[in-house]
Amino acid sequence: MDPGSIPSWLSIIVTTVALTYTVVASRSRAAKDDVEKNRTEAAGRHGALALKIDQLDDRLTRAEGELEHLPDKDTAHRMKMAIARLEGRLETMDERLKPVAAMASRMQDYLIEDRSR
Repeated sequence: MDPGSIPSWLSIIVTTVALTYTVVASRSRAAKDDVEKNRTEAAGRHGALALKIDQLDDRLTRAEGELEHLPDKDTAHRMKMAIARLEGRLETMDERLKPVAAMASRMQDYLIEDRSR
């Protein structure tokens, strides 16, 4: 190797190292910017999701509060049975009142005839 070519080789090596450093540093900076951008977006999505979860929790709490007042399966069954018994009693009462209604109708007819005489 010629002593005059050392500076030119040294210049090539320094240029190559500088170019490599520049490429790596710019990629690193771009990657850092991407990571920061993703972190910011994730924080925004996290906030939106937290708000949505809070809203859903409120809705669930209200729904549970309303459901507490509704009868359960056994209570609803007992209510159906009680209504069926009441319907049967009303039918029986209706049959018992038919003769009374007929008597009242006859009495009314009699009173109307009696007044017209």
